[in-house]
Amino acid sequence: MANRGMLNPVTQRKRRYAQIELEESIANSLRAEGWEVFSPTVVCDRIGIKDGKVFFLEFKPESSRTLRPGQKKIHDCIPEMYRVVIHPG
Repeated sequence: MANRGMLNPVTQRKRRYAQIELEESIANSLRAEGWEVFSPTVVCDRIGIKDGKVFFLEFKPESSRTLRPGQKKIHDCIPEMYRVVIHPG
C-alpha cells in the first residue's frame, strides 16, 4: 500500500478529489438526461438494512423534525424506504 501512495495523506487527498470530480461529472451527465441527483450527505445520515430491505435513515431530534429539500423529495417519492428516527436530542 505504501508504494502506491495509499498511506500518504497528500496522495490520498488527490485521489479523493479526483474521485469526487469523476462522480460529479457522471452526476451532471445524469442531470442532463433529466435525473435529479443528490449528494449522499443531502439524502440521509445512514443507510440501514433490515429484513432484506434497504432504508435511508435520517436521525432527527424531537425539537426539529424538518427535512431538507432533497430529503423531503426522496421521502415523498419512497416514504416506505425513508425512515426518520426521532431521538430525544
